[in-house]
Amino acid sequence: MGVTRILDLIVLILLATILLMPRPDATVKPALNLDGERRERVAELQSILIGHPDDVAASLEVANIYLDGHRPDWALAAVTSAARFHPDDYRVFHVRAIAYADRFEGEPAFEAAQKALALCDQPKLPAGVPPCDEAVRGRISLLETTLKAIAHVDMKGKPYLAKEKIFQSLHPTFLPKPKHKEKPPAAPAHP
Repeated sequence: MGVTRILDLIVLILLATILLMPRPDATVKPALNLDGERRERVAELQSILIGHPDDVAASLEVANIYLDGHRPDWALAAVTSAARFHPDDYRVFHVRAIAYADRFEGEPAFEAAQKALALCDQPKLPAGVPPCDEAVRGRISLLETTLKAIAHVDMKGKPYLAKEKIFQSLHPTFLPKPKHKEKPPAAPAHP
């Protein structure tokens, strides 16, 4: 009885080794494809957020870095956490709208952009929130208008329709490069 258990244990260990060993052709990639300096900054910001989860500046900065690294899920997690502590900060909902749009979720992105615009238009902003000047309001308004056009479009299933509606919403204007006119030959000078 003791020998069979030992053999069973050896077989289980060998089987686990075979199943859990990585393939020799497996390549390892960083989870956040950014330069080393920005990854170090993410580590610093995460350590700040562990001690102070209510630090909105750190949450926004790490969320923006995640968006730059094409990790909208991580950015959404960072700003969702910040929204619990700062429900009246338009910046949190602005980044939240961008993260949802990056995930191709039109309706929640539009709702977040609407909330950001509504918070931006408040006459009195909460303490610590920078003023929502015309440039910031313009960016949020442009995002909200664009997301309104695609709020009910399945962006994953019909990306061509979403692209068409975005272009209609933004009214793209293409200005051709001016053509250089050839100078007429100079007339010979008459003395």
